[in-house]
Amino acid sequence: MSFDQKGSLIFRVARGTAGQWVVTEDGFDKPLAAFDEQADALVYADDMAKAKAGSRVKVFNEAGREIFA
Repeated sequence: MSFDQKGSLIFRVARGTAGQWVVTEDGFDKPLAAFDEQADALVYADDMAKAKAGSRVKVFNEAGREIFA
């Protein structure tokens, strides 16, 4: 499990190598889930973050730059 400075889990939404949008937990390479649409990945990541108090989601664009957290 990866924690930021505040002790919360961080879930990442980013474009995967196969072209799908993947949700990963910071510190782990293996995706938790993969989706064809970024919106679906965001819903999943938000649900995961809500299930673990204090967690948050970071979203990255296709170029790998963070677009919002």
